[in-house]
Amino acid sequence: MKKRYKILTLGILLTVIIVSAVAAYVYSEYVPRVLVDDSLTLKENHQWQFDLYVLGNRNVNITVRTVQYLVFVTFWYQQNQAATTYLFDKQVTNTTQGGFNVSVQQGGTYYLSVQKTEQYGENVTTLVHVEVIS
Repeated sequence: MKKRYKILTLGILLTVIIVSAVAAYVYSEYVPRVLVDDSLTLKENHQWQFDLYVLGNRNVNITVRTVQYLVFVTFWYQQNQAATTYLFDKQVTNTTQGGFNVSVQQGGTYYLSVQKTEQYGENVTTLVHVEVIS
């Protein structure tokens, strides 16, 4: 009887430890956090890559400010080599601050690209801030 009680106690203890570890991992991946906070000078374009852990829905806020010239902001999800899902493709000028809230439904690798227009030969100073807000 004592041996059976020890085995049951050990099984319960291991289950609690495993469930706690999984819950801690999910919490650490799911808390709101800043993914990108850059101030850069674009010569042509710049691309960021980040992984998102998603259960249900996540909201991503992307803010882009450009100092002088028009830039294009593209945010997409790459499922495999053949399937690309574009979540948005917008242009931002020096008179607008592009603040985009995007709802993300699946976990995986996401990409953000900021590209200047070809008509300007100068470098373009751009501020980029990407944050998972929920």
